[in-house]
Amino acid sequence: MKRSNENASSSSSKQPQTNSRSLMNQLCSNLTSIIPPPHFPNSSLGMLSQADQIEQATNYIMGLRERVDNLNKTKEQLQMMVLNQEGASSSSNNDATMAANSRLLPIIEIKELGCNLEVQLVMDFENNIMLHEVIRVLEEEGAEVVNATSSTSGNNIVHTLHAKARSSRVGVETSRVRERLHELI
Repeated sequence: MKRSNENASSSSSKQPQTNSRSLMNQLCSNLTSIIPPPHFPNSSLGMLSQADQIEQATNYIMGLRERVDNLNKTKEQLQMMVLNQEGASSSSNNDATMAANSRLLPIIEIKELGCNLEVQLVMDFENNIMLHEVIRVLEEEGAEVVNATSSTSGNNIVHTLHAKARSSRVGVETSRVRERLHELI
């Protein structure tokens, strides 16, 4: 009777150890599967012991942590440089920059894509034209406006219009559209 009790108690004490080893092997396998293969010295993981695999994974993670820290420091330094440059230039150069930008405006860009047109107008608020006037010019030149959007960026307004030719055989003469838009502005 004594021997059967000893066998039962020893097998019951071995079961948690077996489960623990199995769980540890599974966790180690999961860990090594997420580490890219070039970061292990040998191409086959079977040649490394479990302790070596864990050490290599730890080294890889520590390297990543250092890299993230370095990238964060670089990011902070660049942000500080940008803020310093903006602070220094905003007071003295802001008026000069705005004046230079206003001399470059308006910008009229027309892209012809087969029977379709994309018209983009960039201008400042003081010299802004009404969007319906641009649509009227396009329609008079034989285009049908499909989509029109307006957005603002700083002191500028951007109109983007997508149009298609009413007659694909005749099309739309982009040089004439550009000329009429310049006259309108």
